Amino acid sequence: MKKEIQILIIEDSADDLFRIVRELKRGGLVFHAKRVTNKEDFIAEIQSQTPDLILSDHGLPSFDGFTALDIAQKKCPAVPFIFVTGSNDRGMVAEMYESGATDYVYKNCLSDLMPAVRQALSEAEERARENDARPELELDLRSRPTPIAEPKAEVGLRAICSSCKRVQNNNGNWERIEDYLLKHSQATVSLALCPECAQVLSAG
Repeated sequence: MKKEIQILIIEDSADDLFRIVRELKRGGLVFHAKRVTNKEDFIAEIQSQTPDLILSDHGLPSFDGFTALDIAQKKCPAVPFIFVTGSNDRGMVAEMYESGATDYVYKNCLSDLMPAVRQALSEAEERARENDARPELELDLRSRPTPIAEPKAEVGLRAICSSCKRVQNNNGNWERIEDYLLKHSQATVSLALCPECAQVLSAG
């Protein structure tokens, strides 16, 4: 975990802000917190400096937490987003998770805040390490030599020249029987004449 965590808090209540900050300090977290209460300030803050964590009330008079979550997912999707809410409506909690929130904490149970924060930050760091390692893995895979393709098996009866003992392969080319059988040990051959030997014999 970083020495100092940058936290952006969306909260219109000064009393609730004080309680949240006090709980984070009580949990031993070293952090710098910035508070915003409207959409414009929120966007300005995440554009000027990406926070490590976003804590958000769910309903402000001019700016709701779901709008903030949607903006955060578009502009800084890797940043954990935790709702700190005074509502215990189960439908709303389900909507929080469905909308992509990392976690939620009830304001009347702020003792749950630090465990949720530590878990969210730990998971974010793990994802960041995985993302950092992925390009190295891809580079390693690209740098590995391409395996040499095994020759396709040649089936059926192959012609062998009765004079020079070369074998005709699937491509119609003639090659030494020793080389051919090394690659195609299961092949069967029959006697024939390659074009060169046939020409020599006809000339003679």
